[in-house]
Amino acid sequence: MVYLTALVALVLAPLCIALPDAVDYVIAGGGATGLPLAVRLSEDPSKTVVVLEAGESGIGNPNITDLRLNRGNFGTANDWQFVTVPQAGAGNRVQDQVQARVLGGGSAINSGMYLRGNKIEYDALETLGATGWNWNSMFSAVKKSEHFFPPTVAEIQALGLTFNRDFHGFSGPVALSIQAQNVSRFFPEFAVPTLRALGHEINPDPNGGNHNGASWDFLTALPDTSTRSYAVSGYYLPVANRTNLFVMTNSHVSRILWAPEKTKSGLLTATGVEYLDLKEAGGPKSKIINAKNVIISGSALNTPKILELSGVGDSSILQSVGIETRIDLPGVGANLCNQPITSASYLVKNGTVDAGNAIRSAIINVQPFNKYLDAIDLERSRKMLSGPPAGLSEPQFRIMKKMIETTDVPQMEFAWNIAADSNNVSTLTFDRIILLKPLSRGFVHINSTNPLDLPIVDPRYLNSPHDKFVFAKAVEYTRTIVNTEPLKSIIEGPVVPGSSVQTEADFLNDVNTR
Repeated sequence: MVYLTALVALVLAPLCIALPDAVDYVIAGGGATGLPLAVRLSEDPSKTVVVLEAGESGIGNPNITDLRLNRGNFGTANDWQFVTVPQAGAGNRVQDQVQARVLGGGSAINSGMYLRGNKIEYDALETLGATGWNWNSMFSAVKKSEHFFPPTVAEIQALGLTFNRDFHGFSGPVALSIQAQNVSRFFPEFAVPTLRALGHEINPDPNGGNHNGASWDFLTALPDTSTRSYAVSGYYLPVANRTNLFVMTNSHVSRILWAPEKTKSGLLTATGVEYLDLKEAGGPKSKIINAKNVIISGSALNTPKILELSGVGDSSILQSVGIETRIDLPGVGANLCNQPITSASYLVKNGTVDAGNAIRSAIINVQPFNKYLDAIDLERSRKMLSGPPAGLSEPQFRIMKKMIETTDVPQMEFAWNIAADSNNVSTLTFDRIILLKPLSRGFVHINSTNPLDLPIVDPRYLNSPHDKFVFAKAVEYTRTIVNTEPLKSIIEGPVVPGSSVQTEADFLNDVNTR
């Protein structure tokens, strides 16, 4: 307790120092990107950096520090509690959109699971015009951010854990480890042999640009513990006493401030931000910070909101709520993409396996479509890809279609987890069946000028017929997995979806309504 009190005092100490009239950098959002960026910028002692975070500090909150308790943040003050509009492609259901509203952002409340994308995906960013954004530049940067703790020899021998040292950094601020404590023998004895029997690759380390196949789960946690390592503990706390770094929580950025006149070339100049101080006793109070540089790091859902409240966005949307258009930029809030996720579970025969007590799914299996669609379904998939769905640009669609057809890039994730209830009844759950690269595109936009109002969020889940088809087929494929030996020998039967779900139409209905 003394340790935590000291940390809180350390975090709040810079707030006692008066800000200069104009700081060098103000960053809207103290999340997984904004906070590390502030730390890096403040390495120059001549530069003053301010971070404005709408949420609390979260320091000392066990729901943050203990990965096992991360769901305790959902639906609380540490979550923006965004919800979608009814999703036409998913049974008109309203979906929660969990997003962190706390210092450290998603790194503070996520599951802690760590899996880098595919080299081809990163290189595609440069193909689309983001010069310098490619695998090689990204790979070099992320290795600097991590401190990988390899498993012990005993853990490697006990479970068959694998990794590649060349894919990792060993002196960065964020800890990375492979969970090895309390991991069930189910994984090396049943999961891995079953995956091999299905013809699925076993990937020794998915973090080197090719993550096809099944691999052991890497976690942003201190080794052999459930203690989270994240932006606050790794980046911020070691330097929180810097006198040129100001991290202000409960500070909700409402809009960007602009210079009254455009430059000679017709450009707008940002001069600072307006924010709401949520700590004021009489209620939120509007305040201003002047800055030479303004950085918006509010996430996929909040950054468009700040831009639109600042007059940057689609002029028709801005006019509809009475905001003067400063820059007509229709792409703001468009092209919203989010991954649909579901699960499937199966009852394990009593006494056949000890479920252990792992923190997360111990094995992550990511596969291209040809690993779970048969030849007939692959042809149906191909025919559905004749053109882009609404909202997806032609250049993006061509790249995504090529990734699907070449089978070099995984499209679906199956996370394997086994757990026992209080009666020692064990269940195998594919607790994250995720369509990794959906074609469906939606939007996020403001619907009022009140900065405290939540935006309208519409990811249009499963609006693309192709998305719904391959998603339902993935759930159906879990039946093939559990009917493959040696796993088949210990499975009692399906739990969710139940045994009555059998046909393609049944599985389509399941993903539409569950």
